[in-house]
Amino acid sequence: MAIRYQVKPKFESRNHEIVAGLRDAAGAAAPLDPHMVIKRKVAEVATAMALLHGGHWKVRIDHQEGLVMIARRGRRQTL
Repeated sequence: MAIRYQVKPKFESRNHEIVAGLRDAAGAAAPLDPHMVIKRKVAEVATAMALLHGGHWKVRIDHQEGLVMIARRGRRQTL
């Protein structure tokens, strides 16, 4: 298969490339998916909790119920 069929263009058109360059120059980021923003921020908090308190932390995000939960996973008891 020829290389031209293997390489995907980064932008759909030259206009999209120009707009992306203008956004970068202006310091304006591309619009982000709100679900991904929430997921990243919750993961950041869970990581900070693990660094601060140790242990493993679980994350639950339920958009229907309006719930974001970050909780320590149960500790194993050794005998």
